[in-house]
Amino acid sequence: MTKHFFKKIKNPQDIIQLTINEIKNSIKNIGLYNKKSSNIYNLSNILINKYHGIIPNNILELESLPGIGHKSASVFLFHRSKIPVFPVDTHIHRMMFRWKLSNGKNVKQTEKDAKRIFLKKKWKKLHLQIIFYGKKYSPSRKWNPKKDIIYQKLVNNHLL
Repeated sequence: MTKHFFKKIKNPQDIIQLTINEIKNSIKNIGLYNKKSSNIYNLSNILINKYHGIIPNNILELESLPGIGHKSASVFLFHRSKIPVFPVDTHIHRMMFRWKLSNGKNVKQTEKDAKRIFLKKKWKKLHLQIIFYGKKYSPSRKWNPKKDIIYQKLVNNHLL
């Protein structure tokens, strides 16, 4: 359903031609669709009126948009700019905690720790590598530490 929605929506101007209910009906198969539909509509209006339809490349401006938090802003900048960011999602947060590279208290702390530990020029590549590694070898459910190669290496070298 959302696939069809995003095939016909190409820019904020397309969104504001719809009602919030039409957006809601198009995305109702995803979680929190009520709030997301109004955020999509309101965000589109702001992009048109304040930014002339152009998505800003500034993390603070992005975070000020409806429905856009720090992670979403970081992911956008990660894909669409040369601005150095290290987006932290649940996979990275989990891996950094399991590898004892962060205390796991919150994603903001995990992001600070990742930026402190890893070289800035490697952030983009590492971000994706950690996500894919975490999904394959260190899932949140049914985690088998013996199949987690990095975890085993850390344990065997007495780093954990």
